[in-house]
Amino acid sequence: MDIFTGFTFWVGLCVAVGIWASNRGRNGIGWFFISVVVSPVLGFIFLAVLEDLSKQAAGVNAVGGPAGQPLSGGYGRPGSAGIASAAPTPTDADYAFALAEVSSEQRRPGVWAKAYAEALGDNDRAVAYYTQRRAQEQATERAAHEADDLRKTEEGRAWLARQAYEAMPKGTCPNCGTVIPLDAALCPVPKCGASFDAPDGWRIKPLGT
Repeated sequence: MDIFTGFTFWVGLCVAVGIWASNRGRNGIGWFFISVVVSPVLGFIFLAVLEDLSKQAAGVNAVGGPAGQPLSGGYGRPGSAGIASAAPTPTDADYAFALAEVSSEQRRPGVWAKAYAEALGDNDRAVAYYTQRRAQEQATERAAHEADDLRKTEEGRAWLARQAYEAMPKGTCPNCGTVIPLDAALCPVPKCGASFDAPDGWRIKPLGT
């Protein structure tokens, strides 16, 4: 295989990575360049172990932040706890950062050692595991910063409070049928006022039961 043919084959693999990334709900162009810089083989491995976001996108009803601005870090995704989510979704930029880090002198020894052990000595898989963990850490850190920024404004605090309330497990009051948090001590409806503290008193019925 001559140099031109080999280069063409390499670029073709990188394009394939980009197309597959796009089909899995990720930034195809970004993954193409990641594959060019690192390796299309690693690109395929990373995509194989990462979550398929295209399946989520089909049923997502995004929840915007204050003034209708969507937030990063996985806010508003089904099943998340909104702003309080413990595992916000990493972006392609997070993965690119983590991949550049694992290939540099800034690689964290402890994280790499754990990834290498989990990969049973397979270097490519260790790189993938390291990238996944560091991308998640980047997303979590960014989400924390965004939450701190929101807490500095009245509008942001109100939005955080709504998100926290929406994240609470809900149930229905057995007396009036109002949807309320499962840990509520009293029904908030003035005309009801049912109490749930007494050992033999009312009990909130969880939604879906």
